[in-house]
Amino acid sequence: MRPSALSLCLCVCLQVAALTEARAQADDDARYELARAQLRAGNPAAAETVFGELLAGDPDNVDWLLGRGQALLALDRAADAVPLLDRARTRSPGYEDLWRVEATALEASGQYACATALLEQAARQFPGSSWPLAQRETVRERELLSAGTRASLGSSYERLSDSKGEWRAATLDLDHPVTADVRVFAGLHAEERFGVRDGQLALGFVRRFDSGWAAAVGADVAPDATVLPKAAYQVEVGRPVTSNTSLSLRARHARHETVTVNVVAATADVSAGDHRFAYSLTATRPTDLDTSFGHSLRVSRDYGSGSHVSLALAHGEEAETIAPGRVLVTRVDALALMGVHWKSAAWGGAWEIGWHRQGDLYYRMRVRLGLEHRF
Repeated sequence: MRPSALSLCLCVCLQVAALTEARAQADDDARYELARAQLRAGNPAAAETVFGELLAGDPDNVDWLLGRGQALLALDRAADAVPLLDRARTRSPGYEDLWRVEATALEASGQYACATALLEQAARQFPGSSWPLAQRETVRERELLSAGTRASLGSSYERLSDSKGEWRAATLDLDHPVTADVRVFAGLHAEERFGVRDGQLALGFVRRFDSGWAAAVGADVAPDATVLPKAAYQVEVGRPVTSNTSLSLRARHARHETVTVNVVAATADVSAGDHRFAYSLTATRPTDLDTSFGHSLRVSRDYGSGSHVSLALAHGEEAETIAPGRVLVTRVDALALMGVHWKSAAWGGAWEIGWHRQGDLYYRMRVRLGLEHRF
């Protein structure tokens, strides 16, 4: 029995459709492999474009969703990657790589609580895998580094030459991030000089702007002080100039018992790899006196997660309380070695040793130790 013309036509159409679909599938597979190759080669922008074109035809393909999420992560667009990866994981909950990459995207976008919850769920979903708990610890450390409240407790001791006595001080500082762009800080400071004890309260905030500028405003209050200022107010603004250079300007107004001191300082910071260099020019003007100038240079080396060691040099003139109720501008020379070492993201230690010459009056040797904690 010979097939009818209609049957032959239908058969040919089905074959053509199957061939077209196979070619389209082959084309999609080739483009998918091309996008993966571009991602591996360090060209995430091109890979993200191809994955986006593929998803336009099949928005629920989990491999393409994963690929685009990885490309967005490489482009520092972690927040854009999260919904794509979440959709893919919902559709394919047994696909382990989706869990891992989504947790990384949540962490990179600062959604630490969501990342921790997802990793705890992943530990139950994949009981034979160790990465969820290991990555959870990494998330915790990053959360402390970027969003944790920092408490600093320190004590210093300074011995003056020619048996002129000892200075002692203790400080408790708190630094708390309110948002990603705003931090508030507060501190309590107690100091003993020449047998007189003063206490001081410090308050302030730091605000970062999208333009790159940052501004800090602070105040120190010690109404009954004799050696410390009774009140001091400070404003500082700064911004990056290039990828490794920044400039800042600081103004401070301090009211002592017998004199008012105004200070303006300009600072340039330059970084080169793990090293940082900072130079400051300071202009100091007490009441009814001429302006005097001082210079300081700091060389720092960063290591680990937030640890550093610094060498600081200072030369010039500055105003200092040299006796109870007496502020004097003298020639100053100073040398100090200091640092902060973080043993973990939560605990660290601070230290300083230094030498400070106050004109012809005296010189003093300084030692300071501190404890740093993030929570």
